[in-house]
Amino acid sequence: MPTDTASRTVLVAAPLDRVLETVRAVDTQPEWVTEILEAEILDKDDEGRPTRARFRAATPVGSDRYTLAYEHSATGMSWHLLEGRLQTGQDGRYTLHRKGTRSTEVTFELTVTHNLPLPGFIRRRVINGLVASTTDGLKSYLE
Repeated sequence: MPTDTASRTVLVAAPLDRVLETVRAVDTQPEWVTEILEAEILDKDDEGRPTRARFRAATPVGSDRYTLAYEHSATGMSWHLLEGRLQTGQDGRYTLHRKGTRSTEVTFELTVTHNLPLPGFIRRRVINGLVASTTDGLKSYLE
């Protein structure tokens, strides 16, 4: 099964706490990630952070419904796929670094495994586009 990985780092003109709060509010992702059509938090931990969420998303190569499980740190959040229709695996991570009092460096890393019979250059274009769209959307949403 093909596996594709992409990452991107952007500087967001917002304090780290605000950026972290935004990425953890996964149910608001349809507001700033073009490809995500629906997002629903299914479970939260004792601190109100999501531990499991369900999504409906569309990319140029197809639509998918999937469920993710989340882990949290003081400066980020990571996740992995629990179940999906097109995807057989997804691992992602936001890593945040404070850059002064009003700026945050955000690194978004994404690895997707799927069973789509597509040429590598198309798969790379799709995952790189998704990572760029997500980081650009986050930056625009917060600035």
